[in-house]
Amino acid sequence: MKIALCTSPLSTASRTRGVGAYTRELISALRSSFLADEFVETTGNPYSVKADLVHYPFFDPFFLTLPWRFPKPTIVTIHDLIPLKNPTHFPAGKKGRLKWQVQKFRARRAKAILTDSDSSASNIHSLMGIPKEHIHVVPLASATSRTTLSLIPKLKKLYHLPDRYILYVGDVNWNKNLPGLIQAFAKLDNASTHLVLVGKVFADEPNIPEYLAVKSAIADSLKPKLIHRLGYVPSHHLGAIYREATLYCQPSWDEGFGLPVLEAMKAGCPVISSNRGSLQGVGGDAAVYFDPAKDDLTLILESLLASSTKREALIAAGLLQAKKFTWEKTAKLTRDVYAQVVA
Repeated sequence: MKIALCTSPLSTASRTRGVGAYTRELISALRSSFLADEFVETTGNPYSVKADLVHYPFFDPFFLTLPWRFPKPTIVTIHDLIPLKNPTHFPAGKKGRLKWQVQKFRARRAKAILTDSDSSASNIHSLMGIPKEHIHVVPLASATSRTTLSLIPKLKKLYHLPDRYILYVGDVNWNKNLPGLIQAFAKLDNASTHLVLVGKVFADEPNIPEYLAVKSAIADSLKPKLIHRLGYVPSHHLGAIYREATLYCQPSWDEGFGLPVLEAMKAGCPVISSNRGSLQGVGGDAAVYFDPAKDDLTLILESLLASSTKREALIAAGLLQAKKFTWEKTAKLTRDVYAQVVA
């Protein structure tokens, strides 16, 4: 069995996002289970490679990321369909809607679809009409590495980290609900706790509505000096930033998986998460959940900030939960689907 995997996400803006992390980590894990000549990475036309199967580890509903024809058996990874579930917040336009119909038609012709969670699998079935037996749930894992303890003081200085902070890692898409987190933070009666935001978007400062909404929420918070925007942080530094955080918060309206939740748990950081999308499946019993439609996040933050006992219990539970997700397991499940398709 010889596999050709398209690595295009590693040469686009996706390389610093979840799709890039998935592609990198999957490749690394798969290399250990294939002989050198059985697994080929390609940025060009994967069908020009001598292979039994082609894997596209990405899918965008509004861009033509898939070819018109699949000359060889093909597998496609669809991480989520959040833009299709929330069209008001992700307007596709006429061209986008047309491309979605084309992408949907092409994806239906794949031999199998991989996705990150049961939540996403359900959406793929209902929104794309793909039979359930063709959809395979293959969970992800943390992509961060442990940081040597002796380096942590240097990293704290490098990133100007405060002594006590709530952490958020990710983008500013509507579904991330970052303004909601900032508004809850603004209500905290706690001048010693800061909010640290990590993600490439915070350095780029794009002139898009989602980022402007974040800037507006920061200005309205009356705590702009307590809110830090770090920009992109490499994965070998990110573990330390999670580890030093007092709390990690994932305030999303919806998620296809929720990698930062696992990353925080692996690093020993207590997690507060919304109860939407796939997040409860990822966090299990190791997080404190809230409904982002209700105005109770501030109270939950205050409760955990005030109790080291509660935070330590979450840390212990989170370390155990994170161990359930490994890239070796992701690679094995992926290879099982490869074998099923090629057989």
